[in-house]
Amino acid sequence: MNGPYESHELAEPGEIPEPSRKQMDFQEFIREHKAEFMRVAMGRLRNLHDADEVVQIAAVKIHTKWTVIEAHANPLALAMTMVRTIAIDYYRRRARLADREIPVAGSGLPRTPSADDLLELRGYEPLDQARAILEERAPKQAECVRLRYLEGKNAAEIAERLGITPGAAKANISLGLKALHALMDLPELGKGGDS
Repeated sequence: MNGPYESHELAEPGEIPEPSRKQMDFQEFIREHKAEFMRVAMGRLRNLHDADEVVQIAAVKIHTKWTVIEAHANPLALAMTMVRTIAIDYYRRRARLADREIPVAGSGLPRTPSADDLLELRGYEPLDQARAILEERAPKQAECVRLRYLEGKNAAEIAERLGITPGAAKANISLGLKALHALMDLPELGKGGDS
């Protein structure tokens, strides 16, 4: 048989092309910031497996838009926005696709959440609602609080990430916490709060 694939030979190890600089930059970027992406996804989803899937989806999207991200003034901020957006839409997307899925018997698919699982998550509901309202009303404050308490960043790191001064980061954290306390009807904290 004389087909186009007959003369095809396997490449020798020395002949395999090295990844381009663009691919290396992308790989290094993902490797360097994967933990931060996971913290953002975990803060939103509170499930390690779902957060990992969100980070993988985000990495694919970041790769497809890598030239735009790389040229951006703050590539990490743009990538974080993409991760956050994918995390927000993750469960909606799963719900849209759920009616199209056909479970395979014995496939080891996760069990349906029980009433106890839902009751356990109910404790987070007031905080989630307050965070959503704060993100809508004062996104900078919400982001500063998230970076401080979910990612463990200090004021200088938050300031660098968001392009603001450390004093502004501290002020946004303080105002954001007060707003969250008010939204959740919690008592006011005294002086000496952690910021």
